[in-house]
Amino acid sequence: MLRFANRKAMNGALIALAAALLVNLGFYSGLFDGLELKAFDMRAKYNSSPSSPDVAIILVDEASLRGMNPIVGRWPWPRSVHADVVDFLAMSGAKAVLFDILFTENERVFGTPKGALSPSDKSLVQATATAGNVYHAAQIVIDEEDEYNKSLLNRPMPVDFSGHFSVDLKGAPASSHNNYYLPFKQLYKAAHGMGIVEFLSDPDGVYRRTKLFRHYQGMFYPVLPVAPLLNILKPESLKQDADKISLIGVRQPGQAQAGNLEIPLQKDGSYLIKMHGDFKPYSMSGVLASIQKIKTGDLEGLPVSPDDFTDKVVFIGGSAVGIEDLKPTSMGSGIPGVYLHASAYSNIIRGDFLRYSGRLVTSLSILLLAVIVTVSILWSRNVIYYQLGVPFLLAFLYLSVSFWGYRHNILLDMVAPAMSIVISWMGSFAFLSITEGKDKRKIKRMLSQYVSPSILATLIDKSPQDVLKAEVGSKENLTILFSDIRGFTSISERLAAEQVVELLNGYLREMVDVIFKHEGTLDKFIGDAIMAFWGAPIRTSDHAMQTVLAAFDMRRQLKVFNQELAAKGGFPLDMGVGINTGDVILGNIGSEKKLDYTIIGDNVNLASRMEGLTKEYGSPILITESTHEAIKSSIPCRIVDMVRVVGKKQGIRIYEPIDMHGGDMRGGDAPDRLAPLSEEAFNHYLKRDWNAAIKCYTGILAISPDDKVSKMFVGRCEGYKAVEPPADWDGVYTMLKK
Repeated sequence: MLRFANRKAMNGALIALAAALLVNLGFYSGLFDGLELKAFDMRAKYNSSPSSPDVAIILVDEASLRGMNPIVGRWPWPRSVHADVVDFLAMSGAKAVLFDILFTENERVFGTPKGALSPSDKSLVQATATAGNVYHAAQIVIDEEDEYNKSLLNRPMPVDFSGHFSVDLKGAPASSHNNYYLPFKQLYKAAHGMGIVEFLSDPDGVYRRTKLFRHYQGMFYPVLPVAPLLNILKPESLKQDADKISLIGVRQPGQAQAGNLEIPLQKDGSYLIKMHGDFKPYSMSGVLASIQKIKTGDLEGLPVSPDDFTDKVVFIGGSAVGIEDLKPTSMGSGIPGVYLHASAYSNIIRGDFLRYSGRLVTSLSILLLAVIVTVSILWSRNVIYYQLGVPFLLAFLYLSVSFWGYRHNILLDMVAPAMSIVISWMGSFAFLSITEGKDKRKIKRMLSQYVSPSILATLIDKSPQDVLKAEVGSKENLTILFSDIRGFTSISERLAAEQVVELLNGYLREMVDVIFKHEGTLDKFIGDAIMAFWGAPIRTSDHAMQTVLAAFDMRRQLKVFNQELAAKGGFPLDMGVGINTGDVILGNIGSEKKLDYTIIGDNVNLASRMEGLTKEYGSPILITESTHEAIKSSIPCRIVDMVRVVGKKQGIRIYEPIDMHGGDMRGGDAPDRLAPLSEEAFNHYLKRDWNAAIKCYTGILAISPDDKVSKMFVGRCEGYKAVEPPADWDGVYTMLKK
């Protein structure tokens, strides 16, 4: 048994390790990266967390373009429109205003001298300077060199820009950015801050991450959502490590003491944005309508109230198609780019960071899942719903954990572990399909002579592993039956050899058919004796009941067989049946040249002793008390005696099951009285009440005159009346022969 289990464990370990190794190779080679990005998007889209309540978004949407077209024309609008918005937000008491709109060139207005600001530009510069909390957008990029832009690449950054907006980021790596696009000079000089608005797209073209600081010619510049944070949190210093950026000495809102804010980074130094899906943006058309009403002195029924922006960090961007700022993100395609900025700001201000669990955790998950799936397949006893259900349940649980982890800012790899489940499942089934045919042939060789064809088919289809365990042996609780023809030696002496063989073959054929009918296992023939057992290889909880019912049926079939013998002038046969229930060793036992699927153990010997006692007591069937305990609620049994068989020190009670539906019909006209009368008589016997016992046994003889047990006990009681047994007599009768 142990060797079989070890062999199965070894096969399972090899399959699990092979599957885990294969999946890990794919994982570390980047084979699953594309699918992993989609798995990330699925969690981001359906499991997003709330954004910061301090964030507000104003969108230049299609309605805004349509509404302003008759007034100011097509996009881009005059800068004075944006100046009005800045003034409106300043009046609202906004904490910061961030433009995700580039104002890189002066407006070209007829009549304005070259290089001079148009009145519209002046109004935006003036509004920006007056508000004192406006952050404008810039770009730092990598442009491919050509003959048209060669002179523009690698230009020095204006000193008044770098001196005012660059930051000291210790430990950050340099980059190969070679170009920049800034707001016109007067505007960036009026701005409170400047933010870079470039994002990083993944290989599938989806925007999920950004570099929080951009490098250009030895200087670092914050991206748009980080720029106001530096002014709000006022860190003493900045430091970048391989896996994080630290804002050192920041004072978070509501905190009395300064501390450090650590922002986790991906392995490429980028920040993975946890997108929010609950933004409720304001349409620029509503804001501009409110501005117009305020200018006319009408403060009633404003489409957008200035109070909506009090103490808010306001992002201004576009969602109209013509503005060309719609991006594919984790939340879907066509998402306004300003949502990326707002989500990044919300992440950082709330400390709502996704932290990658790490490749080691993924590798261990791959191995663990492969082991569980392999075990569930190889140890599933070929139960298809278990073989399919466990992998699906495991996949569901792991995906649920992944979604739960995302909600709690733990980012687990999903695809590689899921592939581990699939690969190990396929590998296990492939292994089973290869070995199944071999196992079935082995089972047929082992059991074809021991069980009926229908049982053999059931074993092969449903529980081959139970049978194969017998190759190394197993301890089982079974019920064993021995039967023997009484006086067969004397019968055989009166017949020719051919007649003996014919008689015995006919008898054994009839008895084996009954055994197979009751799903028993034929162990062996011992001359005219039969040894069979129930409870293996097909496991049943009612094996004791099945054995006794088979014994009844054997006795009935013997009557039919005797009628056939009588018709041919043959001798009638009689047989005794002994039955015992208990633990035995089941195994394929023998030598390499001859193996038998058989059982051994004391309980086998005890069943044989029961068959021998049927001659002594004249009972057709005798069972031990362990068998009686298993069937007493369904089959009436009479107590026969309490005996100590040869080779045993402990006495046991033996019973005779009563067939109430034909067969022997013990008990004459009142078979239902036989069991209670026998119980009463035997109890008097154990109490040494000899006269009462004699009276009861005599009563049994009145309804069953040929009852040998009652005659025997009447004789015993008469003897004990004459000579009392010793004081330590316990009622156990010691058998002196097998």
